[in-house]
Amino acid sequence: MSNVDVPEPLGAAAGMKERISASFSARAADYDHVASVQPWVAHRLATRIAAALSTPPKRILEIGCGTGLLSTHLASLYPLAELVVTDISPVMLERARLRLGSRASYRHMDGEAPDTTLGGFDLIASSLAMQWFADLRGGIARLADLLSPGGRFVFATLGAESFAEWRAAHETLGFRPGLHPYPSVDSFPWPEHCAGTIEVETIRDHHVTGHAFARSLKDLGAGQPAPGHKPLTPAQFRQVLKPFQAGCTASYQVVYGMLHGP
Repeated sequence: MSNVDVPEPLGAAAGMKERISASFSARAADYDHVASVQPWVAHRLATRIAAALSTPPKRILEIGCGTGLLSTHLASLYPLAELVVTDISPVMLERARLRLGSRASYRHMDGEAPDTTLGGFDLIASSLAMQWFADLRGGIARLADLLSPGGRFVFATLGAESFAEWRAAHETLGFRPGLHPYPSVDSFPWPEHCAGTIEVETIRDHHVTGHAFARSLKDLGAGQPAPGHKPLTPAQFRQVLKPFQAGCTASYQVVYGMLHGP
């Protein structure tokens, strides 16, 4: 019997996490060429971090660094800070290393189940990674435990109204989209012992067709469907695409959250 304490939701989602890691790893080389919303959100999040912190942090942990879009901002904002960047995909982590070099240290880690020996961070940051958490409330709680007294956990994730147009096209036909469930802004799952604040921004990303939008998710490595999703047949998928023949707008409801450490 293992002595490692693995939270039940994480153990149950192990297969999904492996598929997510593999999917992003397979697309890592082209990620920066196809990402459009992600660089903007990283910039917006970095701006919020700079405005929120009155004292430069000495130790920074980034969750889900990807190719280093937010990492670059953090390294520039706080050149004297120890910067630890992590990602569930080892290939993405290597892409971040190419961008940052020796400026950061790198750890292959699932941010939802962080290494508890890392602790004592003045800033924990994450940009568009936490939407892949199986247990968002528990993941936030475990990360908050790594904050030093007075530290901040600042993140951007997706809210429940993301991709509303795509969801509506499925639901009108009685189909279920394969999108993962995202938290409601009105009932964001803060852990009981945490007090956080959120801001919301809607970003609309335009594609020439619905098929182009679906293709863009796959090209990013973000095409893994929710657990238990039954794929549509080709005929059903063509029905979903019909309203988007003249263009497709994908709305990203971006939730910027901030949590104060103990």
